[in-house]
Amino acid sequence: VYKRQEFGEVDILVNNAGITRDNLLMRMKDDEWNDIIETNLSSVFRLSKAVMRAMMKKRHGRIITIGSVVGTMGNAGQANYAAAKAGLIGFSKSLAREVASRGIT
Repeated sequence: VYKRQEFGEVDILVNNAGITRDNLLMRMKDDEWNDIIETNLSSVFRLSKAVMRAMMKKRHGRIITIGSVVGTMGNAGQANYAAAKAGLIGFSKSLAREVASRGIT
């Protein structure tokens, strides 16, 4: 658990967590879908949101999100992974439009 008083403010966030649970869509279990969306997409939302207020207050910060070409191209057996990575692309572009004017890039 991150403790601000122990480590100080966050200047840079690198969203790099990612897992795979490959399976054809017709065989994919809900858990295989949900695990990927939670880890690869929802965690980026939560972590980015957690650091934004302090970055906005300082008018400076960096949020780097690692995606995948699979998010734009797709890949057989990876509908869950492709959906999450495509979501990161849209999320990152939208977030950039919200916070760039406040020094967060």
